[in-house]
Amino acid sequence: MLAGMGGGGGRGGGRGGALAPNMPQMLPFSGGVSKSERMLCANTDGSVEQVTANIEQAVQQFGPSPGAKKMMKAEQAAAEEAVRSGLYGVWRNMTNGSDFCSRIGPHSRCFCGCGYSDHQWSAGRRELAPACTKCPCKQFKYIPRRPEEVGEWWLPRRRGFDINMWRAKCKCNHGHDQHDPNNLRCPASGGRYTSAWLCVCCEGKWEDHESLWESEQERRMENKPVGEAFMPLTSTPGIHQAIFNPSPEEEARSHSLPHRPRPERAVRLMQERCPNYGGGRAAIAGGGGRG
Repeated sequence: MLAGMGGGGGRGGGRGGALAPNMPQMLPFSGGVSKSERMLCANTDGSVEQVTANIEQAVQQFGPSPGAKKMMKAEQAAAEEAVRSGLYGVWRNMTNGSDFCSRIGPHSRCFCGCGYSDHQWSAGRRELAPACTKCPCKQFKYIPRRPEEVGEWWLPRRRGFDINMWRAKCKCNHGHDQHDPNNLRCPASGGRYTSAWLCVCCEGKWEDHESLWESEQERRMENKPVGEAFMPLTSTPGIHQAIFNPSPEEEARSHSLPHRPRPERAVRLMQERCPNYGGGRAAIAGGGGRG
């Protein structure tokens, strides 16, 4: 929920993490108000400021979830890389006017399945996006690499779930890396990749977004955050402290369930039947997709 509270709409807040002045009330999702949303809004007037205070109190009491912590650290690494290089990579919804939904950086994944570090710019950086050095992919196209980014927050909590196997799937049920990296063609049909999920920040489809890079000067001309203002969670120091600089006591504290090596039934079924989680891949081998 915190992801959508930044002024720029991005994870950890765009525009320096400023709270959105034109959104004084927390709005429920179209499917109704969930139990977690009711808990976060309890004893508040529904304003962003008071709900943020509730979130901060919960983070300080229970600690951030492992997935959220990793996502924020990836955002921090991307912001630091942007400040160092002067090239700001963002994944942006082209339809809603927000600054970005995610920063692009060292830990980002491309549609082709390779990492951002596997893509290289030419010497003059005249192309729109870097090309991959490990596969035929001609342009880096950001794709979520964790289920939490597409609203499937429950998956990492399932016993035996392997985050490294998961892929954001198409409506054809196959993972993004089984599609052609350039024309996006589906492995088992003549269609193109159509996301079977929505972005957790803007509730838009993957096709509504673009990956682009801007110079610091270009962002300043459009009054977008640069430098320290581009860092995540700058407007919520309590949450920032809990994620990036926890005390030794907080670091040692764990709210995780005991480890059990045997996957639960739901995860075993995913491994057997879901192409975006390793299942049924042999059936499409040689079918034009990329495994």
